[in-house]
Amino acid sequence: MMQADYVIIGAGSAGSVLAARLSEDPKIKVILVEAGGHDARLSVQVPGGFVHTMVNPKVNWMYQTEPEAELHGRRMAMPRGRILGGTSSINGMLYVRGQKEDFDDWQAAGNPGWGYDAVRPYFIKSENCQELFQAAAETGQKIDAQYHGQLGPLSVSALRLGPNILDDVCKAAQQQGYPGNDDYNGQSQAGFGYFQVTQKNGQRHSAYRAFLHPVRHRKNLHILKNAQAMRLLFSAEDSQKVTGVQIFYRGKERQVTATREVVLAAGAFGSPQLLELSGIGRPDILRPAGIEVRHLLDGVGEHLSDHFLTRLTWRLAPNSSLNETSRGIALLKEIARYALFRKGSLSLTAGLLAGFVSSDPNDARPDIQYHIAHASFANPARRIFDSFPGLTIGPCPLRPHSRGYVHIRSSDPFAPPSIRFNYLSADKDKDVLVRGMEIARDIMNAPAMEGLVVAEERPGSVMRSKEELLAFARQTGNTVYHPACSCRMGPDPKTGDVVDSRLRVHGLRGLRIADASIMPIITSGNTHAPSMMIAEKAADMIKADQAVR
Repeated sequence: MMQADYVIIGAGSAGSVLAARLSEDPKIKVILVEAGGHDARLSVQVPGGFVHTMVNPKVNWMYQTEPEAELHGRRMAMPRGRILGGTSSINGMLYVRGQKEDFDDWQAAGNPGWGYDAVRPYFIKSENCQELFQAAAETGQKIDAQYHGQLGPLSVSALRLGPNILDDVCKAAQQQGYPGNDDYNGQSQAGFGYFQVTQKNGQRHSAYRAFLHPVRHRKNLHILKNAQAMRLLFSAEDSQKVTGVQIFYRGKERQVTATREVVLAAGAFGSPQLLELSGIGRPDILRPAGIEVRHLLDGVGEHLSDHFLTRLTWRLAPNSSLNETSRGIALLKEIARYALFRKGSLSLTAGLLAGFVSSDPNDARPDIQYHIAHASFANPARRIFDSFPGLTIGPCPLRPHSRGYVHIRSSDPFAPPSIRFNYLSADKDKDVLVRGMEIARDIMNAPAMEGLVVAEERPGSVMRSKEELLAFARQTGNTVYHPACSCRMGPDPKTGDVVDSRLRVHGLRGLRIADASIMPIITSGNTHAPSMMIAEKAADMIKADQAVR
């Protein structure tokens, strides 16, 4: 039997941060349990390799949703990292904090200490933005230093992208009344500007590489790779006290015990799954799976939220698209360019130009995010490029009203959970998405794009009505891979809350959750940065609570 003060489940965006921060104190022993293996793969470290990690079962859980009713019964591929670094080792590396109002809303929902003024220092604490500031000094971009850190472990940098057609798209947006914004993680999110990314010297900088890899040899930190968490363990004397976790490791079942706490950081799917496998959740889910109800908690696995995106594609004039560098001799040149200089198309990410706008002219707060790239895909799921030069604009509603669930199918800890988001089930989400598509068209019709655009390829200019655009979204739209909110933070378990404001599971002792699942409301943007912030704050709360015991 293995034992530590704290046992953390999952070495992803949150778990890597939490393990590194707790083990800073040499008196605290930490065991980190990760189902995946090492991250020493070219497809992981080279940014452009994310297109392969998204479909590689060796590093990816390869989950799928249940058929989505509003999407003609389509199943969505739902990649999740099964590797040190978790999904931060396979994601698109986009660094987006969200909006001030997101966190103020968390606090207003009954979670003291989670307002923007309280969480902002944790974002700054994680960051090392030296590369970002260096790039800004070279290009003349304006990055507000008071909103960024330079001493943290995580490298946040600018894209290694020279002048390109996206500069013209940014000008076109301004011509249509949408401001430029060099720093959407600064004072205001609104406007158009290039994404900030989690890269260091042109390579992926995952949560594992940033936080854990430099300290992996600490004597008080033990990382168990290829160790599958099966169920939580409870005290024989106190049925509400969690004491550890049962794992499958090196061919046999073993027990890992915690003298202080177990912390779930297995993500929006893994954390509720492990709770239910342990008898924590809803009787109507647990009993059909053959699991005894140990602790009734109705909110486990409920309120699941995600961002949904649809891609509009334009055919461009020659020599303006990354499509043209994706094959043949051009691709070989890009490989050489990356190997020598860590630049070029292999250094790029899932999105390049960001845009944050409001669907309502009377409301300045953005509710639409754009992922824009001078590339287009014949098969977006597998990142197979079109044969013609193309540009993609993908709008997504930032604060979706549609909600779904994630639940176990059986008592088998190796079986994937049942996942359904109910995308576009809320009318508001449909309205915002369609408006986002209309704004994208307005931008591409601006004077700055004259002579650069050949034609709208998808859905095609003949499709004009709301019904036609919505039909296109239903047929082709996809997830942005931001599952959250499945173990919601809040004060009242009777209304579906799972953890309190200090991330302790309601009604149990010795158990916390620290990952994207605890979000009361999904943040307005990509969820990697907020997940790390949650872990930074969790580490401080755990240390503070332990000090007063």
